[in-house]
Amino acid sequence: MWQREFRLRPSDIDGLGHLTATAYLALFEETRAAWMLEAFDLAYPAYVVATQRIDYLHEVRRDDGAVTVELAVRAIGTSSFEVVETLSVASRPCARSTATLVMWDVDRRRPRPIAQEERPAFESILVRPPVNLRNPGENP
Repeated sequence: MWQREFRLRPSDIDGLGHLTATAYLALFEETRAAWMLEAFDLAYPAYVVATQRIDYLHEVRRDDGAVTVELAVRAIGTSSFEVVETLSVASRPCARSTATLVMWDVDRRRPRPIAQEERPAFESILVRPPVNLRNPGENP
């Protein structure tokens, strides 16, 4: 499991006084990018999002303070990998996401295989057994 803490920006909060739907996407994306920058010592991570699902569990309000996003890898394929992410406030889960990410060849503009030397970084935050996002204490 890898995690990052964020202070909310004024633009993250909508007119209803809670975190906007786009802010959740941005926070999950920023967490993934930060993990990959650190894990692979990159200037910029080269992957694309193939699918993403978010389950909103509890609203996040400005007064809640900092949010923490935890990231784990659930599956590793040939060129893709699946991550599970939880956005929490004070250890209370507020949103869960699953995303399938595909490694990207920037020059050829297409997917590329995950290199053998990259696999240990993915395996270091691999969760076993897979996390059930509806009920984290239960296996799917």
